[in-house]
Amino acid sequence: MDLSKVKQSLQEFIEEKGMKLFEVSYHKKDTTLSVLLDEKLNMDELEKISQEISDHLDRFDEEFDDNYFLDVSTVGAERPIRNEQELLEAMGAYIYVKTKEAEYYGTLKSFREGILILEVKDKNRRKDVSVDYPKIKKMRYAVQF
Repeated sequence: MDLSKVKQSLQEFIEEKGMKLFEVSYHKKDTTLSVLLDEKLNMDELEKISQEISDHLDRFDEEFDDNYFLDVSTVGAERPIRNEQELLEAMGAYIYVKTKEAEYYGTLKSFREGILILEVKDKNRRKDVSVDYPKIKKMRYAVQF
């Protein structure tokens, strides 16, 4: 299957709708095509765009070896931070960072020369923690309670 052709077509289709595509992935194990939108949609809007995406994808039936299940959803409040550009866009946001050694929840204060500075809460006081970007295993926005 040429997923890049499907992704490119979906990217153009979603942009024509005035929306942003976050990610497209195909999970061969359960034959699921996941389409993740970078939008805030209610259930009716999500159902409508899911049907439109399904109709659009009908032209790619020959690209898939088997029938597939289409899963259309939105990234939500805890969206992943996938690269340095998205990290820079998250400046000032409350995020979750996981390395091999530790996990942090904190406000992103800066990112320079491969080092993140997070303001974290340690018991009843706040302190800054530095994290080497290359050591990060997972990063995402977080909901603060």
